[in-house]
Amino acid sequence: GAALSPVEEPAPAAAAAPPPPPPPPPPEILPCSQHNFITIVLPSVVNPPKRPQRLQAIAQTWGPKARAVFVTTKASPYPPLPFPAPCGGYPYALQVPASIGEELGVERLRWVLAQALLAKASYVFMANDHTAVIPENLACFLKSIDPSKPAYAGRALAQKRGKSVEIFNSGAAGYVLTRPTLELVERHWGTAPCDAKRGEKWLQGNPGLVLARCLQRHGVKPVDTQKEEEGHRFHAYGPVRIATKALDDWYVRMNSNLPWPSYDGCASDAISFHYVESAEQHAIYDAVRSDLDA
Repeated sequence: GAALSPVEEPAPAAAAAPPPPPPPPPPEILPCSQHNFITIVLPSVVNPPKRPQRLQAIAQTWGPKARAVFVTTKASPYPPLPFPAPCGGYPYALQVPASIGEELGVERLRWVLAQALLAKASYVFMANDHTAVIPENLACFLKSIDPSKPAYAGRALAQKRGKSVEIFNSGAAGYVLTRPTLELVERHWGTAPCDAKRGEKWLQGNPGLVLARCLQRHGVKPVDTQKEEEGHRFHAYGPVRIATKALDDWYVRMNSNLPWPSYDGCASDAISFHYVESAEQHAIYDAVRSDLDA
């Protein structure tokens, strides 16, 4: 038979180059090893039935980076906060003892602040489950606060009390406390004005005001946290209501009572918004992420 021609084997294909390694994560704005911070998420009094959805949205968005700790009155699907507070694994939960009923807002706040002190964080950001937080801007702001001194910083408002003006920070917008602030409160709690009787229902429903009066008595006052020529960093409303100025009369009045100019604008390094339900949490978070990644 005819001789067969030798068949040339194809040259081996060049091995595919390995994919490039992923870029290293950006450095921490506020390294946890130097100064840890946590965000205490109190239960909002608005729309309680939707609270589980709001907590889930926070857990899926800003909660891990802002080190969210959910304050609950029932058993939680989230693990309990270890002491001292770790740098990762958030969100965690703090379950209020059953002996502190929901009508005892002042006692509940005292218990929460005592747990925050046990966490040994340099900073604690107090918010609630209707608050949306931008963790990177919060961390940048915290770098401007001396953690070795008492501080009480957020969205200040003021109300007239007799002939004087009482300044406090909005719990809705959230406010920053340092560890020395927590130590001061723990030291003086139970002595007037750092307490409220069980029958004082209005104060029990507004425990943040008791905290403000306590701190005021001991020389720790709210400060102006606006960004110069831009506006506020902490907001008691969502972005749409701020942009359209759809603000409640009580808020406008308390804003006008402040002893310093208060701008209408929203700072480019805004930290918080409020009245944010679960879908809007995702919308705000996605908008911020796309801006950071651009």
